[in-house]
Amino acid sequence: MERFFSIFGKVMLVVIVLGGISYGAYYFGAQTKKIVKPEAINTETSSEPTVVLPTLSPTPSNLITIVAGVAKSAGLSFDQYSLQTSGDWISKKESQTAMDETLTLSKEGSEIKIFQAATGGALCLYPNDAEFEGPSSKFEVYTTLTTKDNRTFRRSGELNGTTFTICQKSIDNSYQQPTNYGHISVKLPANYSNEVLVEIDSILSSLKKI
Repeated sequence: MERFFSIFGKVMLVVIVLGGISYGAYYFGAQTKKIVKPEAINTETSSEPTVVLPTLSPTPSNLITIVAGVAKSAGLSFDQYSLQTSGDWISKKESQTAMDETLTLSKEGSEIKIFQAATGGALCLYPNDAEFEGPSSKFEVYTTLTTKDNRTFRRSGELNGTTFTICQKSIDNSYQQPTNYGHISVKLPANYSNEVLVEIDSILSSLKKI
């Protein structure tokens, strides 16, 4: 009988040990299942806030406003006026009397003159224009310009020439000189560049009655 209980005790011990191992394995497995699986990591690169830098406009050349012209009290019909040039143009005003004035703008051999005085005028004629029996000047080529106060000019001259006369469109659509601002002439050096001529046209287009 003692032998039986001895064997039975050993068997029970083995059963208990095996049962403990099985239970431990089950418990560990169950706890493992309870572990929350981490969320998948977003591998896409998140967008950084876009910083929009202000677009800087090209800085224009410093412009100088010049005011000129004979006062209306002098009795002339010309307008006093303003125009704009860059700082590398030299300006000079000259007057012989209270009834005349010459504004000269010069730069590296190029020159613009605006002359106001009691003088006569003339018609400006171009190719295909009919001949005129009064004072007139005929020109081969011209470039049309518009002033700030909407007056229409023709920078008039000869083909490949270096001197120009400015004629203004009148109400009857003819072109005459002088203009409302006076007699305007342009003189260029023999080796002038197109850039200088463009700049001169810009100065003439900036004319405005004041």
